[in-house]
Amino acid sequence: MIEIRQLTGDDWAIYRDVRLAALTDAPYAFASTVEREAAFDEWQWRAQLDRATWFVALDGAPVGLVGGFAEEDSADLHLIGMWVRGEVRGRGVAAGLVDGFLTWAKGQRPAGVVLWVADGNDRAQAFYRRYGFGPTGHRQPLPSNPNVGEQKWRLPLG
Repeated sequence: MIEIRQLTGDDWAIYRDVRLAALTDAPYAFASTVEREAAFDEWQWRAQLDRATWFVALDGAPVGLVGGFAEEDSADLHLIGMWVRGEVRGRGVAAGLVDGFLTWAKGQRPAGVVLWVADGNDRAQAFYRRYGFGPTGHRQPLPSNPNVGEQKWRLPLG
């Protein structure tokens, strides 16, 4: 049984546990590090949930997250922090998270959705390409590891 729901500030402990698992599992894929976020206190975790965040559980066990936010100077929304526990990848969990996010996003009426994908993360690139995302040509060093690059991708929502 898959449960997908949007988290609130009161879910900060769930978010903390899954976020730290994500940062531990795939440090190459995020702009932050497990060392940085492990030091957060309750209020810092609650503050992170001020942005829209979805959580997914499979048979009651937390297995994934995705978040999003609007930037003041952009007509696009940002999809961030996408992660699914390795042993459940390929079972529709990621699709459920992105579907939930895109349903919410369309209600916000943005021009599109953008995200960043780390170089070498071929599985993520293939997944986002199936949704219609494509590279924009914008590149930058991954903030958590400047030796790795990342590329901005966009899905127009016209």
